[in-house]
Amino acid sequence: MSNIHPTAIIHPNAKIDPSTTVGPYTVIGDDVQIGKNNHIGPFCVIENTTMGDNNELIASCFVGVKPQDLSYKDEHTRVVMGNGNKIRECVTIHRSTFVDKPTTMGNNNLLMANAHLAHDVQMGNNCIIANSTGIAGHVIVEDRVVMSGMIGVHQFTRVGTMAMISGGTMVPMDIPPYCIAQGERAKLIGLNVIGLRRAGLDRKVILEIRRAFKLLFRSGKRMEEALAELEASPRCAEVQHLIDFCRQSERGITPAKKSMRGEDDE
Repeated sequence: MSNIHPTAIIHPNAKIDPSTTVGPYTVIGDDVQIGKNNHIGPFCVIENTTMGDNNELIASCFVGVKPQDLSYKDEHTRVVMGNGNKIRECVTIHRSTFVDKPTTMGNNNLLMANAHLAHDVQMGNNCIIANSTGIAGHVIVEDRVVMSGMIGVHQFTRVGTMAMISGGTMVPMDIPPYCIAQGERAKLIGLNVIGLRRAGLDRKVILEIRRAFKLLFRSGKRMEEALAELEASPRCAEVQHLIDFCRQSERGITPAKKSMRGEDDE
C-alpha cells in the first residue's frame, strides 16, 4: 500500500482500504477495519476499531484503546466510527467495556484537540466538541450538540439534540434537547435559538419549542405537571422528543437558572 508511510506499524490482519493514507510512526492493531479515503496522521494508535470513510485524524490520536474502567477484563470490545469525522490532535476515544455495545460515533463530528470520549459513549451526528472537554463513560450525546472547551460530563448522563454547553461547565445531570447550559454546575439559561435556526427548523416549530421550554422550566410547575400539560395538547415532533427525553431521564434533568432581570430565553 503506497499510501502507508514506511515507518507505520500495521498488523497484517488489519483491513485498510488502499485509498486511505497512514502517516509516519502510526500503529494500527489486529482487529481494525478502515474504509475509504481516510487520512490518518502521524503518531496515532488505532486498536479494536471499525472506521467508515472520509475521516481525518490529525496527529497523536488514540482510538479504540483499552477503557479507563477497572471492571474491564480484556473483553473483545470496540469503537465504531462513521463517516466524515474530523479528529484533532491528541484526542482519545476508548473502546467499550461491554461486548454487546461498542463505543460509537456517527457522522460529520468535530472533536478538537485533547477532547476525550470514554468507554461506551454513544455520540450522534454533526456534533462539535471543543478543546479539552471530557465525556465520561456511558454518556449519550444526541445529534448537533455543541460543547465548548474544558467541560466535564458525568458518566451515564445524556445531552439532548441541538443542546449547547458553555465552556468550563460541569454536567452532572441530563441536558435537555435544544437548551443552553452554563455554570460551574450546569444550569439551563435558555434555548439554543441560533442553533435551531441554523438547523432549518420552521419559525412555528421554534415558537412551539419556546413555549414548551417556558412551561417546563420557567412556569414554576412541577416537571410531571408541566409534561402532562404538554402531552394534553397537539405538539410537533421536536416537542415530543423533548417530552420523551425528560420522561426517560434517570439522573434527573438539569434545572433552569433563576431568571435575572432582563434575561431573555434566547
